[in-house]
Amino acid sequence: MSASALTTVRGVYAIQTLIFPEGSAFTVPSAANASVSSKPGAADTGWLNWGNIPWSYENTSKTEDYLAPQPGAYVLTDKIVLSIGGKLTGKVQKNSAAVLGLSRAAIAAGAGVLPSTATTVYNPLSGSPVLKAWLHLQMYNVNNVLVDTLDLWCALMLSKQNFDDKVSEADITADILYSTLNVGTLA
Repeated sequence: MSASALTTVRGVYAIQTLIFPEGSAFTVPSAANASVSSKPGAADTGWLNWGNIPWSYENTSKTEDYLAPQPGAYVLTDKIVLSIGGKLTGKVQKNSAAVLGLSRAAIAAGAGVLPSTATTVYNPLSGSPVLKAWLHLQMYNVNNVLVDTLDLWCALMLSKQNFDDKVSEADITADILYSTLNVGTLA
């Protein structure tokens, strides 16, 4: 094995997750409210830090085979793209940095509470179980070097949350929604 093979660092070790819910006010780069067409800057203080969440990605694009006649059979000659999509699935771990930051938002989203009413008293099913938000993911390797950054407009849903000694554990899905502001940056 070569010396260079020993020093090569591969893969993502940690994914720092921050969210900025739809309708939340921000001041960086200029004053506005978060939406599909308005994204807060990375330096804005309104980002909610959900800590290190392990995410997995699923390609949800739909395609159809295009078959053309050839002597004796139809053969695959192309793939027609019907839709393009992606989904992230994450799990907030017990005792993670996201415990306090996620608990209130996760309970609110799971109970379908309007984001502005999720203070201390809430009315279950008063809002949507879908939280549209900007998702900012910072991916680090084992040497704590930033290798990738993603900003994605998503529809976040809490698919499961435990209300026992694991109250901070939650399964989250994030359907990636189209926005011209979605961007990834390799470091």
